[in-house]
Amino acid sequence: MSRIAPLTALAVLIAAPVAEARDTARNSIDDYVIERAVIEAPNCEGPAFDDVRIEAFEKGVCQFHQPARSAAQLDRVLKLLNRAQVQGLPVVHQQLAGFLTGLAHCVNAERHLETFRGSGNADLTARDNFCAARMQSQAELNAMRWDFALFDYAEDLSVPNTLDTRLGEMASCYSGVLAPGFDAECGLITNITETELNVFVDEATDAVVQTYFAGVESPITAMFQRKRERAEGVLEMAEASIEGLKDGASAVNAEYTAYLSAYETERDAKMTPIYENYRESILRATAILDEFNRWKEGLFMTSDNVNLLPKIVERGVELTEELARVETDDYAARAGKLVNDVRAVVESEEEHRALIGQLCRVYFCELASRRRMIATQHVCRQPALTNNPLCLNAQGQMKSGDLQVNFDGEQRIGVADFCRAAGIDDVFLTVGLSPSTALTCMGQMP
Repeated sequence: MSRIAPLTALAVLIAAPVAEARDTARNSIDDYVIERAVIEAPNCEGPAFDDVRIEAFEKGVCQFHQPARSAAQLDRVLKLLNRAQVQGLPVVHQQLAGFLTGLAHCVNAERHLETFRGSGNADLTARDNFCAARMQSQAELNAMRWDFALFDYAEDLSVPNTLDTRLGEMASCYSGVLAPGFDAECGLITNITETELNVFVDEATDAVVQTYFAGVESPITAMFQRKRERAEGVLEMAEASIEGLKDGASAVNAEYTAYLSAYETERDAKMTPIYENYRESILRATAILDEFNRWKEGLFMTSDNVNLLPKIVERGVELTEELARVETDDYAARAGKLVNDVRAVVESEEEHRALIGQLCRVYFCELASRRRMIATQHVCRQPALTNNPLCLNAQGQMKSGDLQVNFDGEQRIGVADFCRAAGIDDVFLTVGLSPSTALTCMGQMP
């Protein structure tokens, strides 16, 4: 069963809250109602716990619902519920005990993870405690039999003491500490699935964040290493070109015009004779074939009985001489080199456009996606990135979204327009893409 399926199944099973009396439901396999008298009992003691068979169970339920639970209170909840399950419980009570135990372990895992992150990932004891609590939470929640989970809260209770609140906590666990992204943190190895692929992408994205936003070198996959090196080379050339253009843009334009004119002149001087010679050769060959056809039809002799064969032979000699001259002057090789030069210019523009498209996909489909938004926001809080227009603020939006450069005056262009010109579809030019859309976007990476 998937992690979403339990939520759907449980929602169906408890769609009609049970309204029977607590004494009737206590030992039934059909349902169980959590009543106000149990969860609001003073110090979780007193006459509310009048059934010795489920006393430990209901005291554990009471302790779980105390506000602002401390670590010690959570430990007491786990001890009471574990003891109750060992002593034996009805089916519905077992499911509720397992459900609350899984949520309690999840809270413990969140507390240990916060301690581990607060130590700069140096407190290995906190990491081990986090992994242990996470594993126990997964085991309890994955072992739930949702077809027997017919429990609910009494109708006179309100938020936070509602089943919807508990289901929301479970969903937060699955999207938080129980997310597959923490498997590697705890040394777990899974099958090659979409989850594992997402973990690989997350690792590569972390490396990109460190490289492009924090300036810290770290290992990344071969693909991103290659993209980074190419990007750095293009960046260095662009910076040098911009500095040169700042010092003398008009002079560069004038030189370019002069060079272009000289190039066109040289090109035309070489190409025009080649074309004319080729055209003349075709005309001569055509004339020879025409004469040959006439000879075949018996028209080789004129009406004046003049033999035209010597003229045909003469033209053949001329064609041979012209061919030899073309080969001696190496016109074919020069023309081929000219074609290669033109092709190199065209292909460099296409490669530059493809590189921009790849960088745009890395930004929108990974760094600014819903899955990586929190990590990117965390990096963007560094003082060095205060004025970075690409960084995400606390509302999940780019601080500016405009790229600007001083080139013949200040130039400005929106990031979306910049990436759209590189061929990125509008559907991907959005901050906060869903995981599936982000995966589709990265799948189209050239």
